[in-house]
Amino acid sequence: MRQSILGMILAGGEGTRLAPLTTKRAKPAVPFGGKYRIIDFVLSNFVNSGILSTFVITQFRSQSLSEHIINGWNISSLIKGQFIVPVPAQMQSDNKRWYTGTADAIWQNLHLVNDFQPELLAVFGGDHIYKMDISQMAKFHTEKESLATIAAIPVPISEGNRFGIIQVDENWRITGFQEKPEDPTPMPGNPDYCLASMGNYIFNSKWITGVLNEDAKDPDSSHDFGNDILPHAVETGRLYAYNFYDNKIVGALKHKEPYWRDVGTIQSYYEANMDLRMADPQLNLYSDTWPIHTYNTPLPPAKFVHNEEIGFQGKARIGKAINSTICDGCIVSGSTVLNSILSPEVHVHSYSTVCDSILMNHVDIRENCQIRNAIIDKHVVLEPGTQIGYDREKDAAKFKVVDLDEKAGTWLTIIEKNHNKVNDKMMASHLDF
Repeated sequence: MRQSILGMILAGGEGTRLAPLTTKRAKPAVPFGGKYRIIDFVLSNFVNSGILSTFVITQFRSQSLSEHIINGWNISSLIKGQFIVPVPAQMQSDNKRWYTGTADAIWQNLHLVNDFQPELLAVFGGDHIYKMDISQMAKFHTEKESLATIAAIPVPISEGNRFGIIQVDENWRITGFQEKPEDPTPMPGNPDYCLASMGNYIFNSKWITGVLNEDAKDPDSSHDFGNDILPHAVETGRLYAYNFYDNKIVGALKHKEPYWRDVGTIQSYYEANMDLRMADPQLNLYSDTWPIHTYNTPLPPAKFVHNEEIGFQGKARIGKAINSTICDGCIVSGSTVLNSILSPEVHVHSYSTVCDSILMNHVDIRENCQIRNAIIDKHVVLEPGTQIGYDREKDAAKFKVVDLDEKAGTWLTIIEKNHNKVNDKMMASHLDF
């Protein structure tokens, strides 16, 4: 008999390391891969796994995230008990505080759990890029008669000091935790790898409700699952780790390892986007057996115009894109796009070149611009002749700059929204963050 599962997605973090992309939006609402938002991946995992009752816990800068969920993830209109609903922070605690930790975020919303009365509670983060069949983890949890199961991903021992590491016995029962250890404990049967926590949990609902109520009374607790709840529960002997590499996605190629990326920094976000440019990327967005859902607007197809080998002042004027992802509504007009991602309604004008860059919605690149190694946020307009990515000092004087490879002297330039250049049509799209 299949157990009832309630999903809760933690999507309230500030995402300060992704600034300025998170200056006006929550981290899970940051665009990714052209047409998606980061949160679309965990939501798609829940829906594709058959978990259709989910609350999304929001907090900081949640307006665009809430709008995206309401507009693109409304599944509640037909069948009772099926919903994806954003839940803003309402300061349910006695001292009217914001969430102080991951456990506190769930505790302040326990009334939702009590109303639904699920057998299992799946608490997942909203800010990673991956595919996962959560029902397989729930089955593992049930078979082990676990109180709490933590999704874990094998990482090389040499990288273990970057993560919270889970110690397990040969049956994958959790025996301890290590927070960014210098000498991580290897995983069973593989001395070269250790187990990093993915921050995704499945709980016995009645058990976690009681534990959270007790934790809320503890003035010395930071009210966090990783720091307080789970380490204290190790002594029960009923905590287990679930190996993410055991998770099988329908239609996935057997020779590829499961894909999981933490996009918590500008560099990791950029690199994860650039992964998609490959001819055979590890993360397949074109699978019809495990689709990534999102909010789709009615836009015309992308188009590439002009084919003049000798144009103005003898320059070639050919609209083309190579090793790139180009979304609906884009116009590549007598310009070149190379190794880049263009989100919907981007316009690149004649004689311009865009290389190794991410352009978000409504970006307008005027004539004779040269852009490389850049992330350009929504609604930015670059005037004719603009050069980005060729003079680090000049870029840093106006924009945020992040080093990609100091030895090679490469950097990434991040350009924020340019509201004074937004036209009336763009303004009509109101809160399009």
